[in-house]
Amino acid sequence: MNTQEWSTLLANALAALEAGKDSDARDLLAMASERGSSMAAGLLRALAGNDVSNAYDQPRAFERFIRGDGNRALYDAVSAELASIYATHRPHSLLDIGAGDGMALAPAIRASDHAIPRLDVVEPNNTLLAGLMANLPTVEGHETTLEQFASDLPATAHWDMAQSTFALQSIAPAARQAALRLLAAHVDRLVIVEFDVPNLVAGTPEYHASLATRYEQAASDCGEDADLVAGGFLAPMLLGQLRAAAPSNHEQSKTAWIIELADAGFRVVRVTHVHAYSWANAFLLEAVPA
Repeated sequence: MNTQEWSTLLANALAALEAGKDSDARDLLAMASERGSSMAAGLLRALAGNDVSNAYDQPRAFERFIRGDGNRALYDAVSAELASIYATHRPHSLLDIGAGDGMALAPAIRASDHAIPRLDVVEPNNTLLAGLMANLPTVEGHETTLEQFASDLPATAHWDMAQSTFALQSIAPAARQAALRLLAAHVDRLVIVEFDVPNLVAGTPEYHASLATRYEQAASDCGEDADLVAGGFLAPMLLGQLRAAAPSNHEQSKTAWIIELADAGFRVVRVTHVHAYSWANAFLLEAVPA
């Protein structure tokens, strides 16, 4: 397999998809797939089904992705950081936003020497939430979005700490900032773990090349589950970035996250590197209401 060859084909296919040239994109994807690109094959399947749904709508593919070989070290590092924060700040109440099935939360809770009496989780996917609650029976689950949850909070609602790991990028920036601004009145501390993605201009050849490389690597890291993950999780996410009327992914750089939190009424007090991941470096950000 000539990696450079399929990488260029995949990048050109992404440019065609963004431009609405689906026929050209399919031809390029077919050639890239023949040369060994899992993402090209996954995108072809997604296009055949006209699937531009939210990437988290297929829990099995998502679960295989986050449990792939490339993600184990990442989540181990994230859970260790969270456990350390619990031990340092010793919160009596914790709100986890977009916890999925608890892959980061559950190990952190069990590893910490501080038991948190009250745990609330906001997770819109009922399958993932059910898995989390089966694993952590003491959790109070809220099957809703952060936007709805924050807008419905009574004035007396309060948590010592709120956290979100790789979930806020799924919320559109304006809605996310509005929800975080509402949340600021109800939490003493906010911890976010996200990826520090390259600060590239959307639509440029460099942007498409970066997407092609990072998505392909993310699929490859899943080993024998690469095809499942590419078609069922990564392809919908990528299509959402490229052409959906309402994008399903809104990742950004570390600097942009810091600015956004300041605009939402938080003051960043700590930023630390968590893990060198194939997609992009993961970082942790701690903030308090300004």
